[in-house]
Amino acid sequence: MKDRNLNNLFRTITDQSSEMVFIVEKVFPYAIVYGNKAFENEIGKLLSDESLRGLGLDINTLLFQEENIIHYNNDFYSFFVENDQIGGDYYLFQKGSKISLQDSEVSLDIFNKQVKAEDFFFKNLLDKIPTALFQMVMDDRGKMSFKYFSESRKGMFDMAGKDKDHFKSIDFLLSRVHPDDIGMVLKTIVYSTRSMAHWRCEFRIIINPEEGPRWVIGVASPESLPSGINWYGSIIDITDIKERELELEAAKKVAEESSRTKSDFISMITHEIRTPLNAISGSVYSLFGEEHSKLQEGPLNTINFAVDNLIIMINDLLDFQKIESGKMSIEHKPFNVKQLLGQVVNGLKYQAHESKNQVNLIVSDRLDVNVLGDKVRLSQVLNNLMTNALKFTNEGRVNLTATLVQDTENQVRVYFEVKDTGIGIAREDFKKVFNEFDQVSHSFDVKYGGTGLGMPITKRLLENMGSQIQLESEVGVGSTFFFEITFDKSFAENSIEVLKPSIAETETPLEKPRVLLAEDNEVNAIVIMKIIRRWGFECERVCNGEEALRAVDIKRYDIILMDLQMPVMDGYEAARLIKEKTSIPIIALTAASKSELQNRMEDRLMDSFISKPIDALELQGRIKELIKAHKV
Repeated sequence: MKDRNLNNLFRTITDQSSEMVFIVEKVFPYAIVYGNKAFENEIGKLLSDESLRGLGLDINTLLFQEENIIHYNNDFYSFFVENDQIGGDYYLFQKGSKISLQDSEVSLDIFNKQVKAEDFFFKNLLDKIPTALFQMVMDDRGKMSFKYFSESRKGMFDMAGKDKDHFKSIDFLLSRVHPDDIGMVLKTIVYSTRSMAHWRCEFRIIINPEEGPRWVIGVASPESLPSGINWYGSIIDITDIKERELELEAAKKVAEESSRTKSDFISMITHEIRTPLNAISGSVYSLFGEEHSKLQEGPLNTINFAVDNLIIMINDLLDFQKIESGKMSIEHKPFNVKQLLGQVVNGLKYQAHESKNQVNLIVSDRLDVNVLGDKVRLSQVLNNLMTNALKFTNEGRVNLTATLVQDTENQVRVYFEVKDTGIGIAREDFKKVFNEFDQVSHSFDVKYGGTGLGMPITKRLLENMGSQIQLESEVGVGSTFFFEITFDKSFAENSIEVLKPSIAETETPLEKPRVLLAEDNEVNAIVIMKIIRRWGFECERVCNGEEALRAVDIKRYDIILMDLQMPVMDGYEAARLIKEKTSIPIIALTAASKSELQNRMEDRLMDSFISKPIDALELQGRIKELIKAHKV
């Protein structure tokens, strides 16, 4: 035994005694720290686990200051247990002796008293546990009944006061189960019976119809016996938990519906704004083509700039809405990294000139490589970062740097960096940069404008591409945004789109093309027809899809410009019916994005599309391209 700090006098006295004495710690597992010679010779030498657990004793069943009977190794022993005779950290077992229960009625009474104390402990435990414990049996004839059910929990099923035979049958339990849940309860019991798997089932019970059903969960473990099957298990009332769960589910649905409504509203309003914007931008384009004074050119440029900014804001809102709704997908198509970077920088030279900034592209020749990725989204990320840098930099410098970090047989990893010499960002404001609808300072809203969505969209796009944007900045010095992307290499031949001169530059003018415009908006129709006729094209207009069908039957056209949202018959249906008759090219005029039209494009209903507000030069090029291809 472990002899811990017991003085020699105590050991000498107890070792001389013929009565057994041992000392136990008061903390689990109640280790035996000392036993005298009489205890060692009788019990200690047999113990492999020197603790109360090794003796088969439960501390909760011991009677202090009284005689206790210990049953060990088929023998019975009498001990008196003292709580604090040798200090507060130990129990003292003394006056120990081996006894025979057959010869000692007193000892038998003591043993019975301990058994009753143990029974009381377990009965109290069962009564206090907030669970209905049960034993359910199924005999060899398949009849099921309850052999035991916690007395204190019979009220859960309105069993209190009923005689035992009344609730023995499982039919009594099923009579309390909600009608919609009976099938599930029986199905899970049958499954447990056949597979000997644990039974688990959530169901409702009805005790008082006026109070409504209560939710419970039943769990049980089966035991196969020659006479049938026993289940030992419990039923717990989970009504409060379930009600909270249902409340959270309802709140989640409300939140999802609210988010869906918000997304639908953003989508609708931005699409609707595109229609008047189309009229404004088209009118400005027409005015630029007419004679105008130097005095008029300034206001026209201002209107044109305002329209371009509105389009950027609308596109930001649409992109944000698509990201929020999980509709933003990343493509994996071939493109050349160095070529893309050159296009991005060239497209920003006018903005750089306007803001009196110098724009530089620093790119390695090793990035003249073809990769698979989303060219459009990467361009959007770089454009967002560059335009942001130009916005917050005045008479300074903005550098776009790209370097090859890693080059393997099948992949390349590229480092991108946009660095400016602008106003900079304080470290405590770094997180604000990527918050939706937020600006580093509210004064920025007035001075610099914008939706506050460009950088959050950039962050989310990069995350969708498996990257993370990083930021370093110092107020008054400038900012650096940087990230890395891993691309798969593209080995397909002739897979890269190469920019070619427009048809207008390389081809002789077409014969006077005949254009049919299907557009229900009066202002848009006037503007588009004016632009088309200035190019020397013939243009006729109808107001809906049904009129477009009749027009195609009556007259031959070289191309159709089809608005998609029209009364009577929309553009999709009209295009489908026209394509059944003829192969005439159709260009969709829409406020929707290409991704939204992708399925229709795959159906070959539309040969191409132009987003509103319409870029007149893009429309002219697309018309010429499709007419030429159709005549080949």
